[in-house]
Amino acid sequence: MPRPMRRQGAFTLLEMLVALGLGSLVTVGIVELLAANQHSHAVLTGQARMQESARHALDFLARSARAAGYLGCVRSRPRNTLNGAVGGLFEVDVETGIAAFDGTGGTVSPDSWTPTLDALPRRTGRRSVNAFRDRNGIDVAALRSGSDVLVFRFVEAPAPLAGPVGPGDDHVAVRPGRDGLRRDDFAAIADCAGAALLRATAVQTLGAGVALARGPGSGPYDNAPAASLAPPDAGFGNERGAAGATVGRVMTHIYYVAAGAGANNRGAPPWSLWRKSGTGRPAELVQGIEDLEVLLGVDTDGDGTPNRYVLPGTVATPAVRTLRIAVTANGVDVVAGAGIARRTFVQTVAVRNG
Repeated sequence: MPRPMRRQGAFTLLEMLVALGLGSLVTVGIVELLAANQHSHAVLTGQARMQESARHALDFLARSARAAGYLGCVRSRPRNTLNGAVGGLFEVDVETGIAAFDGTGGTVSPDSWTPTLDALPRRTGRRSVNAFRDRNGIDVAALRSGSDVLVFRFVEAPAPLAGPVGPGDDHVAVRPGRDGLRRDDFAAIADCAGAALLRATAVQTLGAGVALARGPGSGPYDNAPAASLAPPDAGFGNERGAAGATVGRVMTHIYYVAAGAGANNRGAPPWSLWRKSGTGRPAELVQGIEDLEVLLGVDTDGDGTPNRYVLPGTVATPAVRTLRIAVTANGVDVVAGAGIARRTFVQTVAVRNG
């Protein structure tokens, strides 16, 4: 016998309102959870970016600092064979391994640093002053006020001589190295007895190596016509000179903080760590570095170890034995409700400086 069909009851208005209310609560909870997760992700991303930027910046600075003053096995400064005084040729001044400028002013001008930035290779309009190559100077107007400027000089990747160099020679034969010298590079030829600074006016292939021509000129960056690479009673790379004769590129690294080329999520350019290498153009190295500060660890009692830390411009740099470098990094982008991640990282680096 068939069963009678039962009438299906519909939801009441109260049941529907309760269901809608519960669904809304669940939806709001999920949305808030997703928003919180996105916020946490943005904060963590900013912190990770900040730490990575600081690590890269300190690595660049520490590598250059450890190389500062390196000339090979020689301990004396190179003889200058250029027309201009080395102290006036900032990009090739290998007589000074370390230089530092303390940002002291609230404005951006050469006088806002101690010592003044007047000697720096810098832009003036469309041209540059104190720079070997025109338009390759630093744009001082873009620097971060109050942030320090650090300079390191050394001989980069020296390669062995391929033949002796005597007092009257104007060509230097060099074996292949990790980074070949190019025309208009400034180089130091050195052994354990002495060294000399020169400009390579031409580079010619010579077997497996190269020969650097040292042509004379009249400008301050040119080779002096009457200057000899080697002393009259000695030479490089022969039986009269000491062993270990090499030739390497003279390198100057200038580090500073300036406005970067990109933009953050608010459309503003971020602060970045910049470096000018040798006679080349400045290059942006690390985005998200807003401040660079340094203290010089100096040896004032002559025992070879630092016994106090001072600001740049207060002591002769040959006495510097360590550098205490502090970089303030940020996460570049602003996170709603959390601002921008920011932290100062400090590293102490021992330097040879001669």
